[in-house]
Formats: sequence, structure tokens, C-alpha cells
Amino acid sequence: MQFQQTYAKASSISHVGGRTLVDFAPDLGREPTFFQGRIKEPIRYRDAMIALRDVVVSDLNVKPKDHRAYQEWVQEQYVLDLINTLGTETGEAARMLLIRQRMQELDRLRTKRMGPYYQARARYFNWLYHNHPDAWFVLDPVITVAPDQVFFEAFSLDESSYGRLAVHSELFDDVKEFAYGTTNIDFSDALLSEIQRIRTYRPTEFQVDPAGFEVATEGRDVYKEKKIDVPVSWIRGFLQVQSAMTLPAATFDAKPIDLYNLCTFLRRHKERHSPRSLKYLLKPGQPVQVVIEPWNEVMTFSDSVYLGDAAQEIRTWGRRRLFLLERLLPLARKITIHLLGTGLPSFYVADLGNLSFTLGLSGWTRNDWAGAANFDLLVGSSAQVTPEESKQVFSQMKWKKTATAEELAQWTHLPNATVQAALRQLCSAGRVMFDLEIGKYRLRELTRDPLPVDQLRYANPREEKAKRLIQNGDVTLSGRETLAHGSVALYGSARTKGRSLESKVVLDHDGRIEQGECTCYFYKQNRLMQGPCEHMMALVSIARN
Repeated sequence: MQFQQTYAKASSISHVGGRTLVDFAPDLGREPTFFQGRIKEPIRYRDAMIALRDVVVSDLNVKPKDHRAYQEWVQEQYVLDLINTLGTETGEAARMLLIRQRMQELDRLRTKRMGPYYQARARYFNWLYHNHPDAWFVLDPVITVAPDQVFFEAFSLDESSYGRLAVHSELFDDVKEFAYGTTNIDFSDALLSEIQRIRTYRPTEFQVDPAGFEVATEGRDVYKEKKIDVPVSWIRGFLQVQSAMTLPAATFDAKPIDLYNLCTFLRRHKERHSPRSLKYLLKPGQPVQVVIEPWNEVMTFSDSVYLGDAAQEIRTWGRRRLFLLERLLPLARKITIHLLGTGLPSFYVADLGNLSFTLGLSGWTRNDWAGAANFDLLVGSSAQVTPEESKQVFSQMKWKKTATAEELAQWTHLPNATVQAALRQLCSAGRVMFDLEIGKYRLRELTRDPLPVDQLRYANPREEKAKRLIQNGDVTLSGRETLAHGSVALYGSARTKGRSLESKVVLDHDGRIEQGECTCYFYKQNRLMQGPCEHMMALVSIARN
């Protein structure tokens, strides 16, 4: 999926006359988005931006071992054996000459054997440099100027971690000019090195450069155009994060020292065998406990009382990604933790005063946001909303910038279910996002051009199987039960390959899947970690129709 970005200049930081200017160059091809103001707490801002960069360059996928050191050791041993083989009776000069000849012969054979590989590698890097220079860099972050904050969003290299840095309006002083909107910014490695030089004794100015929109693009060689072949998984990841954020979660506050102790233990211990999970023990009215496996080390968050209604035991994996928060812990007031369930995503929102940092982690490192996860299947269907109703909801979002579904229903005079469906549709189109920190939807247009829905539609075979089950009449809704808090339990059965399967799905008052059970192999293998099975999807579809 290719996007074209045009910058009037590169983003930069300048230190002149005892002042620091943080100047982000926006994409000129998008609607004018700019901001200019002075940062009150530059150190907090500096560390938060570095933490965001840590998320962007994070890659915890298993990598092949590097055997170069071993090969160098083998070569040294060969030289020593060669010296011993020549014997001590040979003169020193003759021995060194023979060794040198043997080494030259080995180098010649190695070069001959590896020659085609070296030539192909050189041709590839030469082509990459001239035709695809952006492959050398990470994707530029997305920045949004909103009425109450300026926030950055980015993904890690392995696409399993999502970072969002929100700079609240209270952090800015002497705001000169601004225009609300979303744009891409040029964020290079050179810019990061300059951010690290920010100090308190130098006033720091922050601006998303408005001057770039005052000059015509044509005839200006100084513009830097970048045609970026954005991976579809990057876009899908953003959309899956939005789906996951709207799901019900077990939420509690933790002290920064609790996360620090947890990270310290993990750094001092290296697990040698499974299980490698964090097991959260949540009991109403009691402090939260975390069991670190496989050592079964129990940590009690003394000041974190779980206020939920029912006891839960939730396990999460990929815990070493929590190291991305370490830099921010000395600055944080509290960490709000949102746990969706065992093997499901988790979110850590660090309260940094006038800043906040959200770290979203997929169920485990290899289960990236766009690969196996299908959380959009848990949040309901938007098939019942018309384009006119969706446009009406989006118009209100353009005007209000932030709103809850209930507020939008009141303003548009549409049923709440219709507004919920329209918001899900807008989130899938990248026009709106859900802000977990304030519990409201925000206007955030992820790209300049409309997203190609056909490319982003999740090619999930379970959806096709669910439709086939319904068409063939192989799914039966046998019962419906209203539970506490407005939830509805659906009971049904399915016939597939001569077997009879029993399914149960619990929907909350918004039509989202809270719980699900099925006797099929897919559910026994994955539970809800990769979304519902086709039998549960078919059961929900029949109940809605």
C-alpha cells in the first residue's frame, strides 16, 4: 500500500541563543495541521519522546544466532594447530612464511565460494539505496493536534507493541497558533539525537511547522518527497488496536515502584523453561497480586486494590516488552493497567502529569496486532448502519473532536446501537479512534487518502465458514437468556463433518462478545485469543438477524 509524503524540510532541533526549538515538518499533502507553543517541562517531554522511539525500534522476535565470534575462534585455533604441526625444528621465518601462504590459500578459496553471495548483496543494497531509501528507516509517526492535547502514535518493528504519547495542553505555554488535524511527521535518527540534548536551562519551543503550508509545492527543490510502501499489516495493526481498546477489560491502578520491581526481577532472572507468563490474581476489595512464572514469585501491589465485581485470574505473555516503560517510571504518578483477558492484549497507561503514555501489548510477542489477532470480530457488526448515518456521525466528530457514543446519539438523534455501529465503521476506516485514557472517541484520520477497504478487510476463513454454516442451515439457536448488567447469553449447536458441536456466547449491552465457549478444536486450541470460532460467529449472526 503506497502513500506519498511531501515535506518542505526535514524535522530538526536547533539550539540558538540559549533556546531550543523542536520543529516537526508535517506532510504538506494533508490538510493544514500546525501548532506552536513553549514546553513547560522539557525533561518530561524529552524522556517521553525517547520512550516512544524505544517502542518504534523495538523488535523482540527470535533472531538467528550470530556465529561470527565462534568462526573467528575456530580460525585462531586452526592457526595454532598449524604452528604446532610445522614443528619446532623449522626456523621462525620459515614457519611464518608457510602460515602466511596457508592463510592466503584459505582466503582465496573462501572468496571464490562466497563471491556470488557478496555480489548479490552489493547489488541489492545499491538498488535499495537508489530506489527505496525509506527501507533504511522506520515508519514516521502519526501526530494529531487536538483541542486538549497533541499526541503521537507509532508501532514497534515487530508490530506487537503500540505506543501513544499524549502531550496535554497544560504542558504548553504561550501558544501562538494552531490548526486541528492529523498528519505524518518526519522523525529521523538525527532528530532523536538532538532531542536527547534538551535541557531545563534552555527554553524549549515546540512547533509543527505552519510555514510549510504557505509555500507552493511546485518549483521548490527543497521539498523532500517520500513514496512509502506502507505494509498493510501496519494499517491493520492500528485498526486492531482500536477494536481491542473498546473491549471490556479488568482495570486497576498500580504504583510505578510496582512495575519497577517487576522489571528488576525479570532483568535479574532468565527463564530457562515454560511457562513464561505473568499471572494476575484479581480479587474484589483486595490488593492485586502478580505471579511471575516459572519461578512462582508472588508480588503484591499493596496500594493497588481491585474494584471489580468478580475474582479473576488473567495470564499475559511477552512480559519483557514492559521494559519499554522503564524510562518513564521515575516520572510517572501512576500506571493504569487494562487487562482484556488471558492471552488477550493489555494496555498500560502511564500518568506523567501533563503527559500520558499508553503502551499497548498484543497477547504475546509473536502474536502481533495484525497477524493472528482478530479483535474486530469480538466488537460486533456494523452492517446495519447506512452511509448517510455514518456520515452524520462523522460530521459531529469533525465538529466536536471528542465524544462518547451516548453524546453522539443525543446530538444526531440516532439510536445508540446505530451510533455504535457507525463508530465501529469509522474506526475500521481509520477516521476515528478510541482514547482509552479518557474513555471517548477522537477524530483521527490515519491517512490522507481513504483507506482501501478491500485490501484491509481481514481475509479470515472463519467468516466465510460461518456464512456457509448459516446458508446450509447447519447452525441452530436453541436458547437466549438475559443475564445481569444487561448481558445476553446465546446457546446453540452446529453440525460439521458429521459431528454435533455445542456453542455458547455472552454478549454485553453493546453487542460485543464478552465470553464464549465451543466444543470445536479451534476453541480448545486458542480460546478467544485469536477471536471467536466460526460456530460462535454464526450463532451471533443468527441472533442479530
